[in-house]
Amino acid sequence: MAVATETSVFGDVGDWQAMLDRHAPLFSELVTGAAVGFVPREGSGIQPGKHVAGLKSAGGSGDMLTWAMDGTAMRAAIRPYSGFQEAGVDLLFVADEGGLQAMRDAVGGDTLSILKRQIRSGALMFFVMKTKVQLQDAGYEDFLDSLGLAFLGACR
Repeated sequence: MAVATETSVFGDVGDWQAMLDRHAPLFSELVTGAAVGFVPREGSGIQPGKHVAGLKSAGGSGDMLTWAMDGTAMRAAIRPYSGFQEAGVDLLFVADEGGLQAMRDAVGGDTLSILKRQIRSGALMFFVMKTKVQLQDAGYEDFLDSLGLAFLGACR
């Protein structure tokens, strides 16, 4: 019996699961329920050049790729996205079309390096949905460091 796979604008969720499995040690410190989400910019509710008051009023629609810790491993899933308030993730990445294409192209290779480059180039925006203390308690330090994102700052 063939295993059903789910596809979306992010590609095949099975490919994302294989990537997460390859990088399992990076996520080993995350607590159950820790979750990261990715949405395409066009469905994010962010309007170019518009200030969104704390992003509370930014709706959205479409798919969201999530990586969520289930207690033993990170699990990839595609679920509906309806805006920042309902995202239910700790970290949210918003990809423009070029960033989204780079993510899909890199899923079988050095994905995290590509994500890091997309963040640096501005093709992947990064939103923190929890406080620094909450992220520390959830075990995000290694993951954020791998993406080149300053977490605890230069002085520890």
